[in-house]
Amino acid sequence: MARFKDAEPILAAAERWKRRCLLDARSLFTDRSLWTRSNFQELQSVYVENLDDESQGSFLEKLERQLQPASPDAKCLWAEMYWVYRLIQGSMKSSKKRAVIIQVWEWSGQDFPENHELMKDAVLGAGILSPGTAYNTHAWAEFRFFVVAMLEWYSLEPNEREVLLEAPWDFASWLDRTKYAENRMFRHAMVFLLFPDEFQDIVSNSGKRRIVSRLHQGDGIDTSNPVEIDLALLAIRQRLEKKYGWFRFYDPQIKELWQHPSAVMPKKNGDGARDDGGRRSRADTEAIYTDTQAQQDLFIDSDHFARLVKSIKSGKNLILQGPPGTGKTFIARRIAWYLIGRKDDGSIEMVQFHQSYAYEDFVEGFRPTKEGGFDLKPGIFRRFCEQARANPDIPYVFIIDEINRGNLSRIFGELLMLIEADKRTEDYAVTLPYSNTRFHVPDNVYLLGMMNTADRSLALVDYALRRRFAFETLEPAYGTEYGQKAFKEYLTDKGADSSLARCICDRMGKLNKKIANDKELGQGFRIGHSYFVPSDGDTPSEDWYRHVVNSQIAPLLREYWFDAAEDVETDVARLTADV
Repeated sequence: MARFKDAEPILAAAERWKRRCLLDARSLFTDRSLWTRSNFQELQSVYVENLDDESQGSFLEKLERQLQPASPDAKCLWAEMYWVYRLIQGSMKSSKKRAVIIQVWEWSGQDFPENHELMKDAVLGAGILSPGTAYNTHAWAEFRFFVVAMLEWYSLEPNEREVLLEAPWDFASWLDRTKYAENRMFRHAMVFLLFPDEFQDIVSNSGKRRIVSRLHQGDGIDTSNPVEIDLALLAIRQRLEKKYGWFRFYDPQIKELWQHPSAVMPKKNGDGARDDGGRRSRADTEAIYTDTQAQQDLFIDSDHFARLVKSIKSGKNLILQGPPGTGKTFIARRIAWYLIGRKDDGSIEMVQFHQSYAYEDFVEGFRPTKEGGFDLKPGIFRRFCEQARANPDIPYVFIIDEINRGNLSRIFGELLMLIEADKRTEDYAVTLPYSNTRFHVPDNVYLLGMMNTADRSLALVDYALRRRFAFETLEPAYGTEYGQKAFKEYLTDKGADSSLARCICDRMGKLNKKIANDKELGQGFRIGHSYFVPSDGDTPSEDWYRHVVNSQIAPLLREYWFDAAEDVETDVARLTADV
C-alpha cells in the first residue's frame, strides 16, 4: 500500500470528499447540494466551452471572468474543486491554498464558513508530494478534465457510482475513458486520494512508466494503458516491500533501483541465484529495444531510419543535421538505444559544444585544486572511452549537441584521427601529451553529433569533420508525404481534432515553403514539427496551437524577418486564424 503516516490527515479528508461529494452529491463545507450534474453542466458551459487563452492575466483572473455569469452554487463548487485539486500538493503553502479557496467561494457573494476543519493546516499544509510546475502551469487543462469527468460521473445512476467506488481498478478504467483524461496529472492524484491502498503517490506519467520499465518483472505490459501501469506498480511495491519494508518510490534507496538499476540490482545466474557481487548487468535490466519502439513517433519511414542506423554502424560516426525543431536530439537518443539494444542510458553520454569548449574538457588537462595547485584530470570523452573499454560487448554512444559550434581541431586534438572507423585499435594508439599515456578509441564507441542548419556557423565546419562523419539530414514532418501523414495521426492520437492536425501541417507547410524560397534564409531555416509535439500533460487544442504560434513561432519569424515586421504579423495572423 502507498499509505504513510504523514498522509493520514489528507487521506481522511479525501475519504470525506468521497462520501459527501462523490456519493451523496453534497458540499464539503456546508449542508447544501453542490456536487450535482446541473452544477457541472453549468461549469462545462462557462469554463470548458469558454476557455480563455488569449487575454492577459493570471489563471485566477481569467477564471473570475469565466465564472462571472455562473450561479453562486457553481462558484462555490469550483472553490471545493480547488480544495480537492490542491489537497495532494505539498509545494504550495496552506495559506495560499486557503486564500484562493475563500476568494473563489466569495465570488458567489456568500461568506465562507469560519474555522472549517478541512481548511486547517493539518489538512491543507500537509501535502503529499511536489508535482512540479506543470501542475500549476497546466491547471487550466487539469480543471477541464476535472469538470468533464465529474459531469460524466453525475450522469451515472447512484448505485453505479457506489459500485465503482468499491472497485478501484474499474473506477480507474472508467476515469481513463472520460474525455481529456490522457496525460492528465490530476487523474493520478484522484485515484491515489480515493484508493491509496492500490495506487501510488505519483502524478507523473513518465515517472510511472520509467519505474515500470526498469523494475517490472514478468510478461510485457501495454504502457499506453494507465491501469496496466498502475497494476504493475502495485506488483513492484508488493515485491520490493518484502526486502525493504514500507517505502515511497522517490525514497533515495528505491529511486536508485529504477534510475540506476545496473549499480544495485542483483544478477541471476543459470540456476536463478544471484551472483556478480550482488550486481546486475544492464543487459538484464531492460527488455530488448525493438524496431517498432525505436521508430515510434519519429515521423520518418522505416527505410530512412534503417539508413541512419547503417550510417553510424558502418562508419562509427554520424551527424544529424536539419532545421530547428526536426527532432534531432530525440532521434539521436532512439538511435543510441537501438544500437545498445535496450533502453538504457548507462552507456550513453551527452555534451554540448560551444566556443569555449577545449581539449582539456574533452580529453585531459590540468585543473585547479582547492589547495591552489593543479591536478591532471581526464576529460569526459577519455573517461567515457575507458568505461567502454571495460565493457567491450556493450555499444557506447557519445552524443554531441551543437557539434559545429566548437573548434573541432582544438577539442579533439590528436583524437580526430583516432575516431575513424578503421583506426579503433591499439595499433593506432597515440601518446597523450599531458599524461604521457598511450590511448586509442575503443571499437564499441559510436559518436553521434547534431547540427542545426539554421546556425550561421555551419560554414565553419571544416573538412576534417566532414571527412570523418557521415551526414544525414532530417526534414520537418509536414514537409514529406510520410511525415505529414504520421504527424497528423500522432496529433489525433494525442487528442487533437483531425481538422486541427490538418491545419497545423497545411499552414506550417506553406510557411516553410516561403522560408525555403527566401534567398537570405533557405531550406535550413524551415521550422520543424517538434514545436507542435505536446508536452507531457498537454492535449493539443486550438488554444494550445495558438499559444505555440504566439510564444515560439512568432518570435522566430520576427528574428528571421526583422526588417519586415508587417509581413511577419500577416504570417502570424494566417497561422492563428480560426481552424
